[in-house]
Amino acid sequence: MARKIYAIQYGFDLKNNKKIENTIVNTWAECLAYVKGVKGAKYKSFESMDEAKAYLNEGNRMLKKSDDNYPKDCLHAYVDGSYNSSDGRYSYGVVCVNNNVVEYIESGAEKDTSEKNIRQIAGELKGAIRAVEYALKQKHVKVVLFHDYEGIAHHATGAWERKEESSTEYYNKMQELMNSGIEIIFVKVDSHTGDLFNELVDEKCKECLGITSDKTVEKWLKKNSVEVSNNEVKAEILSLAPNSEENIIIKNITSEISRNEEVNEVVNQNKFEQIINLYKDNANECKAVISKLSSDEKENFILHLLNNSHKYN
Repeated sequence: MARKIYAIQYGFDLKNNKKIENTIVNTWAECLAYVKGVKGAKYKSFESMDEAKAYLNEGNRMLKKSDDNYPKDCLHAYVDGSYNSSDGRYSYGVVCVNNNVVEYIESGAEKDTSEKNIRQIAGELKGAIRAVEYALKQKHVKVVLFHDYEGIAHHATGAWERKEESSTEYYNKMQELMNSGIEIIFVKVDSHTGDLFNELVDEKCKECLGITSDKTVEKWLKKNSVEVSNNEVKAEILSLAPNSEENIIIKNITSEISRNEEVNEVVNQNKFEQIINLYKDNANECKAVISKLSSDEKENFILHLLNNSHKYN
């Protein structure tokens, strides 16, 4: 049997009064000295150095939502799972949010056919896969995956030993998705802490199994509003909070884009007029300004001159 080594993500050296982070030691006695009695200590034994290093690297990769240091400028996907012990079914859920607008909700239920009952974990793993597949389908290059089960991150990267067929299949699929070019940022979120999107995906999972929830989403929407991208998403939320229609607002993204285009048009018009006025005062300086315009700006400038030629004759 191979000799074990111990990877410590977090511990404490009581003798020297200092934190122990991302450290590999060779004996259980060394490990115990750094983790015994330490609140929040994280460590694990391995039989190979590569596995130990992967575990430490994963500790660095998985963020916590409470730390608020995850990317805000990309797709956010909340995933969860649930389980009904009465009929052996599990469910999964995905809620995708972009710029604080809920743009996609998916949930479903299936029979647990595994030899060992892994309960809602099967749903959480499937939810993570479906979230990344959606992100790729929508041409996103980066997605933040919010989850309350740490295995979502650790099994995806191989930091945890894969003892079940489901975790092996999940690892293989997530590796395939990650190798297709998308960056996944894993963020641990504590369950049932009042986070709307996390509560929303939790209740959609329970809804699929006919499990009664504590109606946190409905309570939240009585005092607050949420923006969604279309009627389909709105209907998904209304099924949880049927009396909250006025507080589920469809954000007219097309109109917003049109308004932004109108603003840009006005800005360009003013900019081109300034260039023309500069030409009247200093032709050489004007040429220097024009040379710094992008290809699109130069094309738009020419169109501006053609459309307003009567003004400059």
